Amino acid sequence: MKRSPLTIILFVAFVDLIGFGLIIPLQAVYAKRLGATSLTFGLLIGVYAIMQFVFNPVLGRWSDRVGRRRVLLLSMAGSVISHTLLGLADLSYSLPLLFVARIMDGITGANVATAQAYIADVTTDENRARGMGLFGAAFGLGFVLGPAIGAGLAGVGGIVGDPRYATAWPAFGAAVICAIAFVLVWRYLPESRRAESSEDATPFFSMHRLREAMTHDRLRELFVLSFGVTFAFVMLEATLVYLCKDRLDISISETGLLFAYIGMIMVVVQGGFVGKLVARFGEMRLLTCAPFITATGFALLATVPELTDVRMAWVMLFLGCLPMAIGQGLTGPSLNALISRQGARERQGLTMGLSQGVGSLARAAGPPIAGFLYLIGPSRPYLVGAGVLCVCGLFALSIRGRQQRSLRTTTSTSTPDHPS
Repeated sequence: MKRSPLTIILFVAFVDLIGFGLIIPLQAVYAKRLGATSLTFGLLIGVYAIMQFVFNPVLGRWSDRVGRRRVLLLSMAGSVISHTLLGLADLSYSLPLLFVARIMDGITGANVATAQAYIADVTTDENRARGMGLFGAAFGLGFVLGPAIGAGLAGVGGIVGDPRYATAWPAFGAAVICAIAFVLVWRYLPESRRAESSEDATPFFSMHRLREAMTHDRLRELFVLSFGVTFAFVMLEATLVYLCKDRLDISISETGLLFAYIGMIMVVVQGGFVGKLVARFGEMRLLTCAPFITATGFALLATVPELTDVRMAWVMLFLGCLPMAIGQGLTGPSLNALISRQGARERQGLTMGLSQGVGSLARAAGPPIAGFLYLIGPSRPYLVGAGVLCVCGLFALSIRGRQQRSLRTTTSTSTPDHPS
C-alpha cells in the first residue's frame, strides 16, 4: 500500500468532512428557522441528493479522464461557495437561497466518489477494504469533531454578536475549513493516475460506459444493496434531530454531541476493526451480518417516542445508536471494497461515481418519505428502516449463497476426471 498519498487523501477527507459535519446537525435548524416543516426539510435534503445522483457519475468519469486531483479541487471550491451562500441564506432569512446553496453543493460537492477512486488507485485488492475502512474512519472522525465545532461556533456567535444570527457562524466556518482542504489538495496531493491517451479516451461522459456498468450482474446486485442500506440510514438522518427535540427537548449543542457519539463509534469500527474482520471473514460475510445489526438499533430507536419515562427514553436512544453505528460502520467499507473490485482500474472513477449516485438517489427518496412517516408517527421511520435493512440482509445472504454455489460448480467442473 502506498502510504504517503493514502495518508494525504485521508487527511484531506478528514478536514473536508469536518466542514460537512458542521452543517449536518444544523440543516434542520436552518430549515425550521426559515419556516420549513419536516416535509420541506426532507425536500431540502432530497434536492441535494438528486444533484449528487446526477453529477456523481459525471464527475467520477471526468476524474478517469483528467485525473482525480482536478476534480477534487473543483468540488472543494464549490463547497466553499455553497457554504458561504448557506450562511447568507440564514442571515437574510431566505428559504429559496437555502435551496440554491444545497443545490450548488450537490452539483460540485460530489467528491466522495473521486476520493474513493483515489484510494482504489493507491491500494491493492487485498488492502482495498482496509483503505475504505480508514476512509470511513476519517469521515466518522470528521463527524465527531464537525458537530462539536459547529455547536461551539454557534455558541460563540451568540455571545459576541446578535443571537439571532448565531447559526450562520457554523456555515461560514465550514466554508473556511473547505478552503483549507482545497489548499491541502492543491499543495500536497499528487495525482494518482495518468490522464487518458487519445486512443483510449471516451467523451466527458459515456452512456455506453454507463450501460456497461449497470448491466454488470455483480455490480447491479451491490448497487441494490447500497440503495437499500443508504435509504434506511437516511431515514434516520432526516428525523433524528426532530425526534430528539420533540421527545427529549435536546438543544443544538446536545444534538451535536449525539452525532459525535455516533461518529466516534463508527471511527472505532472502521478504523480499528474492519481491516481485521475482513481479513478473517471476508467482505461478503460481513455484509450479510451488518444490516441485521443496524436493524436492531433502528428497532430500539423506534421505542423512544413510545416511552413515557424520559430517563428510559434517553437510555434507549443511546442503546439504539450503538448497534446502528456499528452495523453502518461495517457495511460501508465492505460494500465499497466489493464495488471497487468489480470496476476496471481505468474506470474506478465511473464505478465509484455510479455507486455514490445510487446512494444519492436513496438520499433523495429517503428524507421526504421519512418526513411523511414521522408526521404520521415518530416511530414509523425507524420501524420501516428496520424492515428495509432486514430485507437487505436477506438479499445479501442470497447473493452469498449464489456465489458459493457458483464457486462449487466451477471447482467441480474444472477438476479433471481421474482415470479408473
